[in-house]
Amino acid sequence: MDKKELRVELPDKQRIDTYMRDQTALSRGQIQKLVETARVFLNKKPVKAYSQMVRQGDLIEYIEEFPEEKLPEHNDIPLDIIYEDEDILVINKQAGLVVHPAPGHKDGTLVNAIMDTHIDPDDFEGDEKRFGVVHRLDKDTSGVMVIAKHDRASDALVRMFKARELEKNYKAIVHGSIENEGRIDTFISRDTHDRKKFTAKLMHGKEAQTLFYPEENFYDSTLLRVKILTGRTHQIRVHMQHIKHNIAGDPVYGDRKKDIAMTEYMGYDAKSVEDLLPRQMLHAYNLKFTHPITDKKLDFTAPLPDDFMRALKILRKKSGV
Repeated sequence: MDKKELRVELPDKQRIDTYMRDQTALSRGQIQKLVETARVFLNKKPVKAYSQMVRQGDLIEYIEEFPEEKLPEHNDIPLDIIYEDEDILVINKQAGLVVHPAPGHKDGTLVNAIMDTHIDPDDFEGDEKRFGVVHRLDKDTSGVMVIAKHDRASDALVRMFKARELEKNYKAIVHGSIENEGRIDTFISRDTHDRKKFTAKLMHGKEAQTLFYPEENFYDSTLLRVKILTGRTHQIRVHMQHIKHNIAGDPVYGDRKKDIAMTEYMGYDAKSVEDLLPRQMLHAYNLKFTHPITDKKLDFTAPLPDDFMRALKILRKKSGV
């Protein structure tokens, strides 16, 4: 297939995938797949990263050819199923489970677990196949997730998420004492120093709103109920860091010194921090929404997992709660 050409015309630098999306009929996901399969060239050289910056006068060449994708294979991964019918599946996702296959995680994901058992790939169409995954939880965040079992349910749930018609409640153990409920309103965007992280900003990015309600206070830590009004990537973790009440055990947005101090307060030495706080203490415990097909009101709760409960019990005992 012949190469297509784009001559860059813009006053400022821009990511190549963003520029190509705006100048062609390709989606950003399609462009990224072309980059990953060495089908995009910048000034005659293959583009190795879709975050590559382009500037005025650069020549972009690309081959609009998509290799046939291999469907994710079924993996025998146990799932804690809360509810299932012919339209949706509701699970209590365990910590450590990646939701969707991606570079570095082709297997062992939630999609691999439901493939050919709870969902039929033939019930989904389109280039950007979600296979029923209409929202995500971070790898090490546990809790309630809803999965669509066919396109009609998927489309309806996606619309509901965009319209913010679902109520999402979390539990979190955070550092520091929080006495009063509050609200966090910021924008969230990628961290300019680390593209794998996000940061809260007051002026630029995507709007993000979080409500929090203290439920129990311990020595220099708090059990919060958190309700998110928007669904930004890493939103709760970023917002808790923003107000300096980092989530305990968070390896990315947390505070290692505070994690060690909490571990020592619990009566253990610093070496036990990985055992007592093996991940961010964040759990999606409740999800309320309208069934995408029957319009029935649904309300699902997932109990706190063992690692979360263990930390909570020790904190309660040491604090005399």
